[in-house]
Amino acid sequence: MAFVPGDIVQLKSGSPALTVVTASDTDVSVVWFAEDSGEFRTHALPAIALDKLEVADFDDEDEDDEEDEDEDED
Repeated sequence: MAFVPGDIVQLKSGSPALTVVTASDTDVSVVWFAEDSGEFRTHALPAIALDKLEVADFDDEDEDDEEDEDEDED
């Protein structure tokens, strides 16, 4: 699968959502915000280890997080 800058991807084994910065046939450079450190992180990963996330998939995760926070407040 070919990735292009701006795609939202995730490791096939699971990870936070990652944003593609650059991509070749074999390597993909990604960026994400690491909440634990409050910093942006970047890394180059093998393209074969990534799956593209649909925007709807990413939105569903955000909604689940908001529901969990609402339950914690009660």
